[in-house]
Amino acid sequence: MSEYKNIEKIKPEILLALVRDILDHSIDFEYISGVQPFLMSFSNQKYYVYVKNISSAYFSDRDKTTRAQLPIKPKFEAIKSSPYPFIFLGYDGINDVFVCWNYHKAKERLNIGKSVSFYSRTFFQSEVKVGEFNRRQLKNGDLPVLFKRSSLIEFFQKIETFFTKEKESSINYPGIFSNVNNEEKFINYLKNNKKLSAKTIKNYVNALRSRISLGLKNYFIPSLDSIFYINDLAKLEELNDLLFQKEEYKLLNKVGKNMYSCAFDSYLSFIRNNAIFEIQESNNSLQDMPELYIADGKLLKINDLKLLKEIKSLIESNRLLSAAQIVGDFYKNQYPNMELSDWINLVRKI
Repeated sequence: MSEYKNIEKIKPEILLALVRDILDHSIDFEYISGVQPFLMSFSNQKYYVYVKNISSAYFSDRDKTTRAQLPIKPKFEAIKSSPYPFIFLGYDGINDVFVCWNYHKAKERLNIGKSVSFYSRTFFQSEVKVGEFNRRQLKNGDLPVLFKRSSLIEFFQKIETFFTKEKESSINYPGIFSNVNNEEKFINYLKNNKKLSAKTIKNYVNALRSRISLGLKNYFIPSLDSIFYINDLAKLEELNDLLFQKEEYKLLNKVGKNMYSCAFDSYLSFIRNNAIFEIQESNNSLQDMPELYIADGKLLKINDLKLLKEIKSLIESNRLLSAAQIVGDFYKNQYPNMELSDWINLVRKI
């Protein structure tokens, strides 16, 4: 379990004090008003700053994912229309590290949902060293900057070099599209594998083809034609999480009695099943060549068909930890350099 799941929350006024503890040492800094958010000036440039605790994102299969969330606040409406930059900082009290996301993007997302999430990773935060400014690419296209609290003065001195208005204006998923439309395959999967009724299949396909594809296009991927051209499971999972954080889609899903989220989940299940089938097909000719998938005492790919069939249902239901434990037990001590995180990553590749 991630240590961030049970971390004690630091109160807003204490978070402000932690910021001022560093910035008060600079003659360029001036505190103006407020707690969270608060208004400040640095080198004669005014900023609205909002600091939130970083906590676990509570993904069952990604316990190293963390997040800070923007709530809805009446004060944010005035900030959103103000000429001053809005700086959203996530604070990691375990490592005394700040995570800052693109402030142009953060300001655009003020008051669009009850809890708008900005993501990071535990290992990104723990590897930051004093005096460093680390940029890390996330799967949703974000490029947050991570730095020690002691570097706050230098951060505001360099803030314009970290983010530009054009950069990260939308989620960038290079290579996300395939050349094949999966709609017909998806329909056959629902009919033959899931044994769903014709009415349910029609509802799911229409939901994915219209409202879900339109939401992904409007909010995240302007170049998207249809979700049926996306095969990347990890990116689809992230888009699923992001889309249903939007108030518009929360309400749509509620009115539709969860039909839209069920349609998206069914497409995820289809992609997982399809990926497993492709691996099984490719492994038919690789059963006698396991050495091709070993490096530095670690297994790089599962090519045992019996084992793949055993964990298939776990992967389809996204129970990656359980699948990883079964794989680890199957190979026992054959790969002594493998740790639990390696087994999980191995399963995630499937």
